[in-house]
Amino acid sequence: MALSLSYYGKNLFASSYGDNRPEFFIWHPKGTTTAEKKLLFKIDFFILTYGCLAFFTKWLDQSNLSNAYVSGMREDLSMFGTEFNFAQTCFAIGQILGPIPANLLLTRLPPRFLLPGLEFLWGILTIGTYAVTDVNQLYPIRFIIGFLEGSCFVGIQYVLGSWYKRSELGKRTAIFACAAYVGTMISGYLQSAVLASLDGRNGISAWRWVFIIDGIITIVVAIYGVIFFPDTPYNTKAFYLSAEDKARCVERLAEDGRAETSNFTWDLFSRTLKSWQIYVLTVLWMFWNTTVGKVANTVMQLYLKNDPDRSWTLYEVNNIPTSINGWNIVMILLLNVYVDTTGKRMVAVALNLAILLFGTICLVVWEIPLGLRIVSYMFAGLDGPLSPIYYTWANILTTGDSQVRALTLAIMNSWGGAVTAVIQQFLYPVTDAPEFHKGFRGSLAFLCGMCVWVVVVRCLEMRAQHKKSELEELEGPESGESLRGEAKIVS
Repeated sequence: MALSLSYYGKNLFASSYGDNRPEFFIWHPKGTTTAEKKLLFKIDFFILTYGCLAFFTKWLDQSNLSNAYVSGMREDLSMFGTEFNFAQTCFAIGQILGPIPANLLLTRLPPRFLLPGLEFLWGILTIGTYAVTDVNQLYPIRFIIGFLEGSCFVGIQYVLGSWYKRSELGKRTAIFACAAYVGTMISGYLQSAVLASLDGRNGISAWRWVFIIDGIITIVVAIYGVIFFPDTPYNTKAFYLSAEDKARCVERLAEDGRAETSNFTWDLFSRTLKSWQIYVLTVLWMFWNTTVGKVANTVMQLYLKNDPDRSWTLYEVNNIPTSINGWNIVMILLLNVYVDTTGKRMVAVALNLAILLFGTICLVVWEIPLGLRIVSYMFAGLDGPLSPIYYTWANILTTGDSQVRALTLAIMNSWGGAVTAVIQQFLYPVTDAPEFHKGFRGSLAFLCGMCVWVVVVRCLEMRAQHKKSELEELEGPESGESLRGEAKIVS
């Protein structure tokens, strides 16, 4: 039965939990047993510690290029044109190509070996970056690092989606996402600390020391992951989980309608391409990758470095933009706790989009007071909360087939990375600093597109939920068993 426009309008901002909405909670829903809390503590501790540390090192290694660029690399490697943008593009191309093979391998190989193994390799290459003497040496290194790092975000997202219920997944994904902003912040602080203490030590410039330190941190985290990361509930061999714990982890997913098949068959790609989720979610993620937030720290650094009205110190150039990261961390946690508790995902999305629109419009106008301009960078850079909201949504909408879920998450990330590469290269070239007229206008247009597209995704979700309800009413609850959860993979 076709749904009316009034049905969509009435339920657009409704809770996705329907009549099963839990009472408000921060971490555990009311009624969670002590045994369940202890089990969740063990799962949370080891998944989130490695996941957050790995994502932290990924962003530490990713952010150090822009910090190095404004701290001596530009002069040492004669990067006075668009060489910086090209180095970013090489990294982005690697990240576009890396996620799909990595995520498909995750469904066949133990994540505790694959993800830390790739991380160990990019840590070695990060250390090696300190020795580059020509920008042409930098390009292939950044490409390979990007290819290896492409496994991190989608790989951890896949593992998170394999362990948690709907009411648990958002806030865990949010904590994981915060690691990116912590990494970016610490990269700026680390650059400042190295400038003050290690610049010139053993004949090595400060920006080179940062690559050495970042790489060492990355290798240590990779070793931790091999020892403690628990794989997925269906194949975990974690020494800290008893046989009863492992059985309960699988039962929890079945209770939430998130049990999955994981048998690999060659019709994987046709199964994925026949689902509506792959298309709408990929487009949604592509829109997310066009916001000012994807380049917020860099464009703010370049504004401060090239400000014609005031001379900012190198320490201010590196540290002031970290306010964007702190703002993102606070809002990531607040909005994703709200979504987990209430199920009102669209309310959180609408608030976040409104803030993004205000900040981006101010940057387009440009001729505004200094205080408002700083606030505008922070508001236009508030894309962080949407990342865990969208990926949690994707994990839920593709529940039921782990291979399809893994491929969908990877394709989303790869296409999003492709958009980011284009945006950075053509809309935000460093030669446009400090105003970036093309970039801010382009991001505003795409942001308006995202406001429309997120409604499309929500309407398709409502259609899938309605189809599940109709099947259960016509044939009984057993007929809907394979459709349990928020929305199983349905056409």
